[in-house]
Amino acid sequence: MIALRSMRSFSLVLIVAACLAAGGLAGCGSSSSSSSASSSGASSSSGAATSTSSGIHLAKTKFLLHAGLGFGAFHRYIYKPFKAGDFSHPLSHKLTLVKAGLAALYVKREIRLAAQDVHASPTLSKLFSPLTAVADQIGALTGKIKRGNVSSSDIDGTQSRLQSIRSTAASKGQMIQDKAPAPAQLAGAAG
Repeated sequence: MIALRSMRSFSLVLIVAACLAAGGLAGCGSSSSSSSASSSGASSSSGAATSTSSGIHLAKTKFLLHAGLGFGAFHRYIYKPFKAGDFSHPLSHKLTLVKAGLAALYVKREIRLAAQDVHASPTLSKLFSPLTAVADQIGALTGKIKRGNVSSSDIDGTQSRLQSIRSTAASKGQMIQDKAPAPAQLAGAAG
């Protein structure tokens, strides 16, 4: 009886993951199209459009976009569910872990893109090292989420680093606003 219930739960998780992946591939398109569609909102909120000599145009705007998406995904799909106890709740545990695992991959990708953007901006270049460090930390967190052994110190440490990056960016006049992606966008990060 328990084995049958366990198989049903596992099957449900696989079906949900497959649906998320299929929806992400069909409805999402490439990451550059979603970035260009959202960049107008990021530039209007900060007025941070710049062009750099290293080849990345609008580096500050792109940084705000990628950082906002990464921070928002972390908060919506990892930080808040963990703090609410959803990682250990028996009814939502597996689905929450699948979403969190996909979100961690997505966050890592967006933070790495944000790091590339700040590397091209003289004003924000001091954020390059902290961004790459937090991307590595989130990469390690991905494995812990998959194994189901995430600790409070892992989540709080990542949250603390993200807040530090947010504060440093704000001191440079760049306000990072959380932009949570749809679940279908998370599935695109896994591919």
